[in-house]
Amino acid sequence: MHTYFLIGLLAGTLACQSRTSEQSTTSQSSEKATVSSDTLCFRQILSRDTTTLQLVINGNQVRGYLDSNPYEKDRAQGPLEGTVESGQIQVDWKRSGEGTTQPYTLNLVTKGDSISWLEGERIERQGKWVLKDPKAGYAYVLTKIDCPTTPLR
Repeated sequence: MHTYFLIGLLAGTLACQSRTSEQSTTSQSSEKATVSSDTLCFRQILSRDTTTLQLVINGNQVRGYLDSNPYEKDRAQGPLEGTVESGQIQVDWKRSGEGTTQPYTLNLVTKGDSISWLEGERIERQGKWVLKDPKAGYAYVLTKIDCPTTPLR
């Protein structure tokens, strides 16, 4: 009888330790799940040209969708993803337009309620289209807007 008591006591102790470990793992998983993402939307309208950008930022990772729709010209649009560091957002954009899809590198810069990047002559480098002169070109400047109820893509 004394042996059964010791076995029961040992089993109960092990069960409590196991449950504590499970609870600890569960609360760690819950903490990781509570990391939230931030969705930001931007737009530029010049005459009849419209450029729209939606970003979903989660920590230092970013994904989103860019739609450049110039009036009476070929539209360029597609998903993007990359990283955020100190107000700089480096993304690869899968630019679809004129019947082709090309990987473009964009360096987005946030300032207040706007986001900007340079666009100009591009060259292909390591399978991606990059600016030939990263410090020159046309500056897209988009202003923050309320995000639409349905995502851009």
